[in-house]
Amino acid sequence: MYIGFKIRKIRELKNFSQENMAHELNMTQNGYGKIERNEVNLKFNTLLKISEILETPVETIIGYDDKTIFNNFPSKSKQQVNILHTAYDFNIQSLYEDKIKLLEDKIKLLEDKIMYLQEKLNKSITP
Repeated sequence: MYIGFKIRKIRELKNFSQENMAHELNMTQNGYGKIERNEVNLKFNTLLKISEILETPVETIIGYDDKTIFNNFPSKSKQQVNILHTAYDFNIQSLYEDKIKLLEDKIKLLEDKIMYLQEKLNKSITP
């Protein structure tokens, strides 16, 4: 499996767009698309930057095999399946924790805005 295909699969699993990746890499979407289509020789520095953006170690990108992860559960031992499920559950938990933190930050910003507007309103009402 080519490295560009692996990058594309991981990007899709992370729900990142090609536009986002291109922007983060400071390149055009067409240029980034060439990476995923294996039309260019990928430099290691670019692969490092992609791994940072995807928050995935380079080794994981290089060793990625969707057939092993998604199609071979029946042939895996129960312990191996549990390890994969634990990793998946941890990732889901981490995503939920990040989402909760973002929502809490948004609530705090909205509360601050409400207080600011109430103070402004009180000042305009007071003679």
